[in-house]
Amino acid sequence: MAALHHLRQYHPLCIAVSKLHTSSHASAKQHYKMLVLGGGSGGITMSARMKRLMGAENVAVVEPSEVHYYQPLWTLVGAGAKSVALSSRPTASVIPSGVKWVKSKVQEVNPDKNTVYTDDGSQISYEYLIVALGLQLHYEKIKGLPEGFEHPKIGSNYSFETVEKTWKALQNFKEGNAVFTFPNTPVKCAGAPQKIMYLSDAFLRKTGRRAQAKVIYNTSLPVLFGIKKYADSLWDIVKRRDLQVNLRQNLIEVRADKKEAVFENLDKPGETKVIEVTVLCNFISL
Repeated sequence: MAALHHLRQYHPLCIAVSKLHTSSHASAKQHYKMLVLGGGSGGITMSARMKRLMGAENVAVVEPSEVHYYQPLWTLVGAGAKSVALSSRPTASVIPSGVKWVKSKVQEVNPDKNTVYTDDGSQISYEYLIVALGLQLHYEKIKGLPEGFEHPKIGSNYSFETVEKTWKALQNFKEGNAVFTFPNTPVKCAGAPQKIMYLSDAFLRKTGRRAQAKVIYNTSLPVLFGIKKYADSLWDIVKRRDLQVNLRQNLIEVRADKKEAVFENLDKPGETKVIEVTVLCNFISL
């Protein structure tokens, strides 16, 4: 917050200030007052804010992808409320006007020299740096994935390629266990697994199939939600909707051919439980 307050002291028209380089920047091919790593929702949002603070010519975004995905929309795609096509658009169309788009991958960050090195050999120096590179998907850390995605009733809302499978599985659901999971790893959005569970519950009620469904939420966390105030409210919702929540349960294997999911009890390492599944969604390792 102190750094952001300091940035506000720069008027967008203070171009002369942005061109005062120190000797450590002399060998760099490019220099920006603010450098943003990552062109996802976080990086684009911050680059737009920094543009307003210090002027577009002083801001650059490093992002290699030609396509930008608005990933928060994918929960609604998985629930059938939005089309997956709406979540993507050309990266060039979301970069704030006037902000420099460096179309490269970050190879190295040297904070001692205020320099970023990219995969094309470029050096970019900066005065301020925002890292918004996001997370990488590693489905292979769960046994049985990613090959398990070939099964029609297994999907994940964390991927453009698999999110529509969630909706198709819900549409074709007749009876059985609808299982939603929260992994024992960092995640892009900690609320996403619960959101799709609540939306799926609402869809099954609307279509008259809720009585034939057992909705299960297996989370690796020891709590339903990290903030107690909200967790208390969510527990009330869970009870009211008859949703089964199992804490400290981590998905370690998917047996697509047998329609089974294997969970480990994190409080008792080595102890596992096999659950028969009809729909399995949102398992992910990052």
